[in-house]
Amino acid sequence: MSPGRIAVIAVAAVAVVVALVVSAGGGGGGGGGSSSVASVGQTAPAGALVVDFAYSPEKEPLVAARLRAFNAAGHVQGGRTIFVRGQVVSSGDAERRIAAGTLKPAIWSPASSLWGRLLNYEADRKYVADENPSIARTPLVIAMWEPLARALGWPRKAIGFKDVLKLAQDPQGLIKLGRPEYGSFRLGHTNPDFSTSGLSAVAAEYFSAVGKREGLTVADVNRPKVRRDIQAIERSIVHYGDTTLFFADQMLKYGPAYASAVAMEEATLVDFNTRRRGATKLVGIYPSEGTFYSDNPLIVPDAPWMTPELAAAAQQVVKDLVAEVTPAVAAKAGFRPGNPGAKLLPPLDAAHGVDPALPGRVLALPQPDVLARIKAAWREDRKPANVVLAVDVSGSMGEENKLEQAKAGLKAFFRQLSPRDRVGLVFFNDKVFRGAPVQAFGTGRARLRRTVADLLPGGETAWIDATGDALQEVQNLRDDTRINAVVLLTDGDDTSSSTSAQALRRRLDAQARSEGSVVRVYTIAYGREANRDALEAVAKAAGGKAFTGDPKQIESVYLSISSFF
Repeated sequence: MSPGRIAVIAVAAVAVVVALVVSAGGGGGGGGGSSSVASVGQTAPAGALVVDFAYSPEKEPLVAARLRAFNAAGHVQGGRTIFVRGQVVSSGDAERRIAAGTLKPAIWSPASSLWGRLLNYEADRKYVADENPSIARTPLVIAMWEPLARALGWPRKAIGFKDVLKLAQDPQGLIKLGRPEYGSFRLGHTNPDFSTSGLSAVAAEYFSAVGKREGLTVADVNRPKVRRDIQAIERSIVHYGDTTLFFADQMLKYGPAYASAVAMEEATLVDFNTRRRGATKLVGIYPSEGTFYSDNPLIVPDAPWMTPELAAAAQQVVKDLVAEVTPAVAAKAGFRPGNPGAKLLPPLDAAHGVDPALPGRVLALPQPDVLARIKAAWREDRKPANVVLAVDVSGSMGEENKLEQAKAGLKAFFRQLSPRDRVGLVFFNDKVFRGAPVQAFGTGRARLRRTVADLLPGGETAWIDATGDALQEVQNLRDDTRINAVVLLTDGDDTSSSTSAQALRRRLDAQARSEGSVVRVYTIAYGREANRDALEAVAKAAGGKAFTGDPKQIESVYLSISSFF
């Protein structure tokens, strides 16, 4: 078995808890995770033939209503009513879990066919056919603020990845363009382990660095100069993430202070401009060297769990979706039609940042072994992080085995870190304790693991003070060369802090809007008693993201959070 396949199976094991919940028909991963059961608002009738359909998050507005309509229509296969159970799963997460055998969909729709090719390679069996119907298409664009794009010569001048990547590597780039008010150039893309746009963006970086438009090889990816170029590009990244939808939300809130440009699907660009309500417009840069399409295939896997009856039912669902997702339906959700020859309809227009005549050139998908090497190289070269973990050890954490499960989640998080990341730990009850200072993970991992293993529950809860202390510890580093973050887990309401939640939110919001080193806060509402509203408000104020989880799911939640680093 190849090292790449071993790595995939190891990472997929982290997500086994969510997969077991889904296979048992339970709920999904809660708010903010990479997996959740779609809200179709229906219950399978007795004796129904259940078709599990896993699809990537950006397709939720495209397919959720159609699933409800299909279920309501009473389709039958072999004398049994077909019931489709939708599940939102990020493309990379689904690929890993299918390879590991912990996710067993009857239909899988990742954002791009590249994930099917990667699955066949990493699982070492042909789950996915060479050709699959496309429900909708959307090209990868570089979404850039319109005034900044015009400073680069858009729309008269053809702009390529090479122009954007050169700008990303030049600390004086925006000053030279005459736009000093935009600060330093900050590029954003999602985590290529999870997201199609992230993997496509990094693959495009390699094409540009090598000077090719097709035929990228493993040897190309391994060239020392190319790797140095990619490292330099990645240093300009704001942070990573699980979906471009998160980036769009942050750009709506913070404007150019958040990011100068983000690699995203055109559909997300359309969604942003539909919602911007007077905010500065984003326009799509369609790189002159070419770009990738996300073709959103509908895959009925050739897999051991697929019976002939289930496969026939799945094909009925696929046929229905292809027929019902017309060009008008696709356009309403910001997508181009699955048929490349079909006419584009509003809002796929200039008013929403789209050029219907582009892209002029489509890059060829790399071979699966090249994609696997790109992902591995990115993990080695990505922008490192400064992270402080804040962990609740109040008395209630001793109930329902919560603290022990949280320890398992932290160990899973540690497995995703690079030796170059710097990590610290604070734990808290009614007081805040410094468990481990912020230091290189390669040096400090043994102390972190020992400290986590020795945590014991007791006392009240002061998560507001703990968040403030963790924030200060990261801020004291004064390091804008890395991603800076706090990850907070708590299972209850605050009972003991000297600082108010409102004061903490003001502090977080002020630093999140600054031009300096911004610290994002990611919160985990752990269990039923956690104050989800308060934790979500804190995460939003800091430009981070709020998650929920119970002891059975906490490893997968920490895995989702790791996608931001």
